[in-house]
Amino acid sequence: MTAYSPNMNLPVVQIADTQVQQIAYKGEPVVTFAMVDEIHQRADGTAGRNFRENRDRFDEGRDFIRISADEIRRHKIMEISSKAHGDVVLLTERGYLKLVKPMQDDRAWEVQGEMIDCYFKVKNAEPLDRPIMSTALSREARLQFKQSLWLAKQCKLDGNQAILSANHATRVLTGVDMMGLIGVSRVEAPDDHQDINPSEIGNRLGGFKAVAVNRMLCDHGYQVQFRDYKGRPYYELTDKGRAAGARMKDTKKKHDNGTPVLQLMWSSRIVDALRGDLEGASA
Repeated sequence: MTAYSPNMNLPVVQIADTQVQQIAYKGEPVVTFAMVDEIHQRADGTAGRNFRENRDRFDEGRDFIRISADEIRRHKIMEISSKAHGDVVLLTERGYLKLVKPMQDDRAWEVQGEMIDCYFKVKNAEPLDRPIMSTALSREARLQFKQSLWLAKQCKLDGNQAILSANHATRVLTGVDMMGLIGVSRVEAPDDHQDINPSEIGNRLGGFKAVAVNRMLCDHGYQVQFRDYKGRPYYELTDKGRAAGARMKDTKKKHDNGTPVLQLMWSSRIVDALRGDLEGASA
């Protein structure tokens, strides 16, 4: 574990078993090649070498910036040797994701999510001189958001979940926080009902197992069961299920092929609706 002294009032962030002092440029968190090597437990120089070997895949200004040692000292961005005089490459969140994309070891799977959730989302530094977004980047961000919103709806997300997913994808791919541009940091839930899974539905109905609840939801037209290529059951919503407030949610886990694991979650109001269906069927 590496200990860092707080710098510029930015936080020390815990990534797995490693502590890193966050650094920022113009208000945005960035990382050095040395930090990537340390966090991913790679030999010194690995990240820099991988960057140079794939330089044509990285866009300067979006994936990384070059900054002189003098400017680093002047703005106190991070500690740097008094003997350093050349330019230093700082990776943005987008650049970091590109650099570590080929990494498939257990350590990479463990720390990538934490870097996104804990390191790059903590933005406490005051911008030094935030530039106006270029017209080209603005257009790219708008198109990306529109495409991501369409994809979210194809994945059976709607309402707030579709907006949040599209905004996240746009921020990762272009660096632009579309919701942030209009001053929105969060989206209010459409109602005050919490999301629950079939196990919790069963508990509230009197102790049914999740398997039995899923069967009830199918029998009463809220969902349809299918099976994947391994014979495992999965469920898709019907119009009745969507009207009852159910939606697919990202579990933050990944399948073997890297795609996100989604889970069907239900508004807690489904309990009363399903109880009414059960009572009606038994009457």
